[in-house]
Amino acid sequence: MEEDDKLRGASSWQYQQKKTSSRLGQDIASYLTQRDRVFEKNAAIVDVWHEVVPAFMQAYCRLDKRIGNTLYIQVAPGPYMHQMQTQAGEILEKLKQVAPRCGIQKIRLIPMQ
Repeated sequence: MEEDDKLRGASSWQYQQKKTSSRLGQDIASYLTQRDRVFEKNAAIVDVWHEVVPAFMQAYCRLDKRIGNTLYIQVAPGPYMHQMQTQAGEILEKLKQVAPRCGIQKIRLIPMQ
């Protein structure tokens, strides 16, 4: 009996996990509703991408990511990077006009790999 008490005392401090269950669909729906505004902003940028970037540059650049109010664009190195640098301000203004809810304030160019 004394050994049983010692054994119970030794293991009583351990945290026992609560058995909870949730449906995967509910978890996904919750995640999507929390991230809804971010998805809308990103989708708006993708939708207007072909309108704001000149047709001859579309083959040499692509969207990379959006962090905060900054849009990162991958561009092929060399003359295409230079061309995009000269047009970045114009592209930003077009983006602000066509999709103002995106909130993009800066464009950063990174070399394409």
